[in-house]
Amino acid sequence: MFFPSPRMQVSGKRWAFTLIELLVVIAIIAILIGLLLPAVQKVREAAARSQSSNNLKQMALATHSAHDAVGELPPGGPINQWATFFAPGSHKYTGKYLPYNASTAGGDKTTFFWCLLPYIEQENLHRDTPTWNRNFIMGLRPSDPSQIPGGTVPKVYIAPYDPSPYKEVNWSWPYTGGGAVYKMGLISYAANVRALGTTQQGYAGWRVAWHNIGGGTKTLTSFTDGTSNTMILCEKQMVTGQGNMFYQNWGVLGSTGSRPGGINMWATTDTPQTGIPFFGCQCNNPAVTWDDEYGQELDSCRFAAGQPEYFHPPRRRLVPNQQDYRVIYPMSASGVQVAMADGSVRMINTNISIPAWSAAVTPDGGEPVAID
Repeated sequence: MFFPSPRMQVSGKRWAFTLIELLVVIAIIAILIGLLLPAVQKVREAAARSQSSNNLKQMALATHSAHDAVGELPPGGPINQWATFFAPGSHKYTGKYLPYNASTAGGDKTTFFWCLLPYIEQENLHRDTPTWNRNFIMGLRPSDPSQIPGGTVPKVYIAPYDPSPYKEVNWSWPYTGGGAVYKMGLISYAANVRALGTTQQGYAGWRVAWHNIGGGTKTLTSFTDGTSNTMILCEKQMVTGQGNMFYQNWGVLGSTGSRPGGINMWATTDTPQTGIPFFGCQCNNPAVTWDDEYGQELDSCRFAAGQPEYFHPPRRRLVPNQQDYRVIYPMSASGVQVAMADGSVRMINTNISIPAWSAAVTPDGGEPVAID
């Protein structure tokens, strides 16, 4: 005797799912999606990590191209030639990336990332500065007077997995457009001022900002530790800390966390250290533990005579309101990617030792420790 299936509509001879069967299928699909999501996330992170590695590679090769074309490496920090001539205690930058001329010093300004533009196929942006002084990177763009040069960010300066909550900030300076507000783009990388700058004045972060100490006249041959053992760039998130930060009248304002936050403005000078994309200044004494989380900002990272310099390595990622702009936090679960002076790119785990990281920060420290 024939009994029709519950899934069969006898009148139409068509198949159909019962409600229970439908729920079971939905549950199975949900489980499969749950199992696939971590794998998809890993694939996306791997792709983003690969793109960031490629960005670092391009910038490292551009640094070599700049070195070959100009005869020396670009300055690692912002250079304001007004400070060279008129700010007591400042390093006098005599490098080839800016004129050494008191009469034009007020408009002669540059940064590491600005110097790289001609070598990453961004010559048009590099020349889009006021005709009266092509070095005045804080003027209005002749091609669009509603913008400043730093309002456009080359794609190579942005890491696709940068977790920062915004990619540009309001920027206002008394001598640009009468103090009008413009947009300044942010970037995901930082330059090693210890390797590219000078140590003559001490290298606390505020000296990077105001005293030109990122402005060395280094060549690759001066890296006596070897170009494969010296970092020149690393990943560093655009925004560190909590709050809607902005730049106004020589100040970076708006951080609301328990530690000082910061932003990576790539094409401006005359700003506090909280607005500059740099590393290679923060110290970490291996003989104590109280400075392991945030390090120390000092003029010298040599804690005892005869010892090497000791710098603060990347640390595990903290929640935004506990972050400090002087610390390098990983964008990836794998660690922080860095570019070496030979053009290679390496992944650095946050468990790296202080001596190993420090040896790679200095270009001429003579340390026997390798970053690997």
